[in-house]
Amino acid sequence: MEKYRKEQRDRLVALAFVSILLMLIYGPLASWFVAADRFVFDRFAGLIKSAPPANALIVSIDPKRRSESDVLRQYGALIQAAKQARARRIILASPPQISTEQDLPAWAATLSTGTPVYVPSDNRLADVASKSGTLRLQPDSDGVLRRLVLWNLDGGVMTPSLPLSIAFDNPEFANDPRMSAIDDSIYLAAYAPVERLNPEQILASDFDRRSLAGKTILIDADMPLAGSVAVLPSGQFVTRSEASAALLGDIENHKAIIAPPWIRALEWLTPALLAIVAVLFLPDRKRQDILMIAVITVIAMLLIEALLLFVGRVRLDLGRPILIYVGTSLLAWWLAGGVRKAAINAYKKGSDFLSAGRLEPAFAEFRRCDATETVAAAMYKLSLAFEDQAKPERAEAVLNWMKKTQGSQRAAGNKLTMSGNSGTPQRLGRYVIERKLGRGAMGAVYLARDPRINRAVALKVIPIEKEFEDEELEEARLRFFREAESAGRLTHPNIITVFDCGEDKHLAYIAMEFLPGIPLTQYTDPKKLLAPSRALEICARTAEALDYAHNQGVIHRDIKPANLLYNPREDMLKISDFGVARLTDNNRTKTGIVLGTPMYMSPEQLNAENLTGHSDLFSLGVTLYELLTGEVPFRANNIAVLMTKITTEDPSPVSNRRAGIPPSVDAVLFKALAKRPENRFASGAEMAIALRNCAKYAST
Repeated sequence: MEKYRKEQRDRLVALAFVSILLMLIYGPLASWFVAADRFVFDRFAGLIKSAPPANALIVSIDPKRRSESDVLRQYGALIQAAKQARARRIILASPPQISTEQDLPAWAATLSTGTPVYVPSDNRLADVASKSGTLRLQPDSDGVLRRLVLWNLDGGVMTPSLPLSIAFDNPEFANDPRMSAIDDSIYLAAYAPVERLNPEQILASDFDRRSLAGKTILIDADMPLAGSVAVLPSGQFVTRSEASAALLGDIENHKAIIAPPWIRALEWLTPALLAIVAVLFLPDRKRQDILMIAVITVIAMLLIEALLLFVGRVRLDLGRPILIYVGTSLLAWWLAGGVRKAAINAYKKGSDFLSAGRLEPAFAEFRRCDATETVAAAMYKLSLAFEDQAKPERAEAVLNWMKKTQGSQRAAGNKLTMSGNSGTPQRLGRYVIERKLGRGAMGAVYLARDPRINRAVALKVIPIEKEFEDEELEEARLRFFREAESAGRLTHPNIITVFDCGEDKHLAYIAMEFLPGIPLTQYTDPKKLLAPSRALEICARTAEALDYAHNQGVIHRDIKPANLLYNPREDMLKISDFGVARLTDNNRTKTGIVLGTPMYMSPEQLNAENLTGHSDLFSLGVTLYELLTGEVPFRANNIAVLMTKITTEDPSPVSNRRAGIPPSVDAVLFKALAKRPENRFASGAEMAIALRNCAKYAST
C-alpha cells in the first residue's frame, strides 16, 4: 500500500512539473526555449543541400572597382548581353538603388521586353521590369535565416515573394501539389554553390555568348562573403542572389522544405502526448529502465524529425518536446532514486531483523522492497525461519507473497523435471534434484527444486562420511551445521543466500540460492579478460560483501574466482560457498595435501594461524590480480616453493603488464597483498573505496 501511495505521489509530482514546463516553454519563455527547436533543425538542415535552378549562374559586379555610374552602365551591358544570348530569365535579386530624384538609366526601358527580368518589388526598377516580387530576408532572433515568407501584404495587396513569383512563370511548377499544401513559408537548408562568372568574362569580345542561351542569370553587385546579407542553418554566409537561387531551386525542383498545417497541429500535440506518457509510465520504474526508455524515445523522435526532413522535406520541430520529455525523465530518475534508497534501507533493515530472529518486522520490511530475486531469496529464507519457530501460517503467508509478486510465469520457469541420471540422487531431504551443476574439492553442486513453492535451489552436497575418519566425523558434522547456520545469517545482495542444511543418505547438503551466473574463472583467460574498470568494480562489490560478512563474525576462507558467480546480463555478482570453506579448512587428503587452492591463500592461512577477515582481503587481492592479468601473482611447481613465494615475495606491478590500468591499482594490490594482516586494509569497506577510486581512471 505504501509503495502504491508513493507511485501515486510521484505521478502527481511529475504531472505538476510537466504542466509547469509546458506553460513556460510554450508560454512566456517560448522565445528562450525555441532555441531547442532551432538547434535540432540546424543540425539536420546543415546536411541537406539545396537544389539550385537548372542552368543557373551568378554574375557579380565588383562595386569597389567602379563608380556608381559605372556600376549602372555595367548592369545595362550585362542585361543586354543576356537578352541577346536568349537567356531563359534574368534575376536582379539585389539591383542598384535609384532614388526618385534620379532618372532611370536608358537600359531600364528594355526590362519589359524580350527575356523576362525579375526585380524585387521595393526597388524602383520594379515599375518597368517584366515581373516583381517581395524579397524580405528576415533572420530569426539569433541571426540565422531559416525561412522565407511566400506571401506578403504590400500596400493592402498580397504579393508573392520573388522566388515564388519567378516560379509561377514555370509551367512545371504551376501544378505542384506540395506548394498548395503548405502554410505560408518555406525553409532554407544548406546552400549548394551556383556557377559564377565575372562581368569582364561575359563582356569580352571573344566570349561565346551562345553558352548563355536558356540559362537563369542572376546579376548583382554583391561579391561572395563580402556582400553576404544572411547566414544559413548550415553556417554558410550568402548574398541575396545566392539565397534567391537556393529558394528558387528548391521550389522548382519540388525540394522545398515545407511545414503543412497538420505539422503545426502535431507540434502542439506531441509535447502533450509525451508528457502524458512520461507521467504515466516513468515514475514507477527503476532508474536504468527510465534511462533506457528516455534514450530510446529521444532517439526515436530525432529519427522521425530526420526522416521527415530528409525524405519528405517536411519540417517538424521536436526540440522543445524532447526538452520536456528529458526534463520529466530526469525528474522520474531522481524520484526513482528515493524509491531505490528506501528499498535498499528496507532490505538492510529486514536482513538485520531476520538475523536477529525478529521475523515479523523482517517480513514487514521485505514487503517494502521490489520483488527482485535477491528479495525473493530473503523471503524464502524467512519462510523457513517461520517454520522453525512452528508458525506454519506465517510461513504460508510469506510463500503466498512470493507467489503473488514473483508471478506464475516465474514459478513455471522454475519447474524442474526428474532427471534420473545415473549417480545422481533423486531427492535429498525434501529437495528434488534435477541435474548436476558442477563439482568442487569435496562434493558436487546440484540444481534442485523445493516442491513446496517450485523454487529452484542449488544444493551443495558433501559425502561427509567418506571425507572424514570415524574419530573426526562427529566433529566435522557439528562444524558443518554450525558453519552453515552462521552462513545462514548472512543476507546481502552480493552473497549467495543459504536457505537450509541437512543430512540425508549419508550426504550433508546445504540448500542455497540458485544464481544463473558463471564463475569468474571464465574471465581469467588472458584472451577473455574483463575491462579493468569492470574487474575493479566487481572486486569492490566483493569487498563490500566481505565487510558485511566479517561484521557478522563470518570469514569465508576460500575467496577465489571459482567462488565468485557473475551474471553479465544483469550485472549481478554473488559470493558462493559461505559455510563450506570451514569444513574443508585443515582437512587433508590421504596424501597430506591441503584441500582448496593454496595459490589464493594468505600467509597466515598457509601457516595454519588464526584467521581474521584480513585473510579474505588477501585472497581477494590475488583474485583481482588474476582478473587483471590472467595470471596469479604467485606461481610455483610445488606447494613448498609456492608457500615461500606467498610469504616472502612481492608481486610485479600490474600497471606494467596491461594497458589501461592506472598505477594506483599497484598501490591497492600492494596493500591488499601485504604479508602481515595489520598492514592490509582495515576492512572490506575501505578496500572497496580504494578500488572504486582506481576504477575512475581505468579503461572501460
